[in-house]
Amino acid sequence: MRLAVTGATGFIGGRLCRYLKRRGEDVRGIVRSGRTDGVSQVDDIATISADVTDATSLKKAFRGVDVVLHLAALFNRPEASWEEYRRVNVGGVRNVLEAARASGVSRVVHCSTVGVATGAGSPPYSEATPYSPPPWDKYETTKCEGEKLALDFHRSTGYPVVVIRPAQVYGPGDKSKAKFYRMVKSGIIVDPGHTFKHLVYIEDMCQAFQLAAEADEAVGEVFIIAGRKPILLKDLIATVAEQLGVPYPKVALPATLISWLCTSTEMACNLANVKPILFRRSMDFFTRSVRFDASKARDVLRFEDSIDVPHGVAKTARWYKEKGLV
Repeated sequence: MRLAVTGATGFIGGRLCRYLKRRGEDVRGIVRSGRTDGVSQVDDIATISADVTDATSLKKAFRGVDVVLHLAALFNRPEASWEEYRRVNVGGVRNVLEAARASGVSRVVHCSTVGVATGAGSPPYSEATPYSPPPWDKYETTKCEGEKLALDFHRSTGYPVVVIRPAQVYGPGDKSKAKFYRMVKSGIIVDPGHTFKHLVYIEDMCQAFQLAAEADEAVGEVFIIAGRKPILLKDLIATVAEQLGVPYPKVALPATLISWLCTSTEMACNLANVKPILFRRSMDFFTRSVRFDASKARDVLRFEDSIDVPHGVAKTARWYKEKGLV
């Protein structure tokens, strides 16, 4: 197959391109002009400049492509407006679907997030959990709107669409979680309480995307992709500490106080139109307890995670050390 990956400069998109290339696929990385840091020519990955907000550029980029894996999104930009988020995370989905259909692409695999449905009911959450993104969260709210648009497009046109909802993806190459590892190393952490986390290692995540691109039974369906077992955050902290060769953090900051500080800082910075150094999404990792039922992906896609948390953390910590990030 010839596969096009939008968001190829991101952590997941870049690793996905390399994973598919190793598997012998013909991969095309879709990157914004001047953004090639995530896909290296050393890996012999072809890149094409296009923007999900520009439908014309997408039609050119998708010519001759069999499957589009749509990962590009606006994320971790609390200073961006609701309009900007919707332009990328909703309008961009529409542009990708319409351009793919017009270009003769046989399928689009749309990357959503588990955060679109974790506010209703109680864990373990599944694909049947009602949509319930936090109304203040620009990312999860617009990703929810984008997922609904993708599924409606499939239902109204018959065009083949698959939706993937990744749990928290981690692994070598993900610089965003290095700050958590640095906190553990410093001996100061936010009180984890009885919070559960549900992770998926990057290589396993890449496998899920390939399966979604190939399985006939996947069309029109939504799949949560997560490791087989959740983990208590305090156990994750202990695992990270062990891999970094440090004791379990002795100082636990009160989560309520830090959450208030993050929210207040974000609101003040938004009024000043600058990017906040602290924002409330940062605290979700410590305060939002999540567990998922990922059996549908195992039953339909035949997805099986191969890297458990201890081994995944070991690989990640080693990479952070090599790169001088911890």
